[in-house]
Amino acid sequence: MALDKSIILVGIKHSGKSTQGRALAAKYNCEFYDTDDVIQELMGKSPREIYNTEGKDSFLGAEKLACQHLKSILESKPVIVATGGGICENEEAVRHLATNSIFVYLNVDEKTAADRIVREAKTDGNSNITDQSSLPSYIAKKNPATIDDVRTCFHNFYEERTKKYSMLADITIIPGSLTPAKVTAEIISKIN
Repeated sequence: MALDKSIILVGIKHSGKSTQGRALAAKYNCEFYDTDDVIQELMGKSPREIYNTEGKDSFLGAEKLACQHLKSILESKPVIVATGGGICENEEAVRHLATNSIFVYLNVDEKTAADRIVREAKTDGNSNITDQSSLPSYIAKKNPATIDDVRTCFHNFYEERTKKYSMLADITIIPGSLTPAKVTAEIISKIN
């Protein structure tokens, strides 16, 4: 199966971008890149570490640099790219990825995405957060005390970001209860 344009996967954290990226790369027999991995490779630090120690602006700069690096690859051949959950807030980074690309938005419902975040949260067993670093940075910086606080913080980000992803998307996929393999098939059918 040949790919004419690169596929750029966008969506909220834990929407399945990396899982789908690897599956699509296997189906199309092309390379797969995760912007978080590219940031780590170029900067020598994880995106989270940059965000937490150097601030949001430094992180956005690192993300832009990673996408600029990917642009040179996108210009030479079609690939699959999974983006970080906040890419929708980095216009310059998005512009770099728009080279000969199709943006696919994995629109996971809020409860599913929040459940995935909460599942990774470290608690005392009674829904009290014991380790802020177990949460996404944009939630951790709000210092939520409980799982309910995490869900409240996440709700605001979810509402804001889903609007932005929708505006970026050429194709929107709603995974719902589909298996990862069926989501992959759905993406392929909408691209072809």
